[in-house]
Amino acid sequence: MGRTVVVLGGGISGLAASYYLSRAPCPPKVMLGGSWLQTLEARGCVLSQELLQQEAEKAAATHLGLNEPPSHCLVHLHKNSIPQYTLGHWQKLESAAQFLAAQKLPLTLAGASYEGVAVNDCIESGRQAAARVLGTEPNS
Repeated sequence: MGRTVVVLGGGISGLAASYYLSRAPCPPKVMLGGSWLQTLEARGCVLSQELLQQEAEKAAATHLGLNEPPSHCLVHLHKNSIPQYTLGHWQKLESAAQFLAAQKLPLTLAGASYEGVAVNDCIESGRQAAARVLGTEPNS
């Protein structure tokens, strides 16, 4: 059976992951998170394994038409595992970049916390940081 992945709140990187993972041989997987999870918490919901399994089954039924309950289910909750930028993130980044430049600090910011959480964003962030450190222009 192919892997079934349902991503809620995963953004572009989640869609790319679901495209890739849906073609790999494995049992179905459902990934839930982002603002969806924060909304549940804001409502005061207890994030029990039962609730998360119920929501995953509902997502699989809604998005993929998988209405049969799973024969096995493992629920793992990894809170705060993928950065989710808050309102004003880009302005804070610009301010930090201006401060570093003005103070001539030998510091370069790179990684998922700054300009994208997808693997390709992190690779590009590292490539650009290396180019800045070396004083070269990053190749496009």
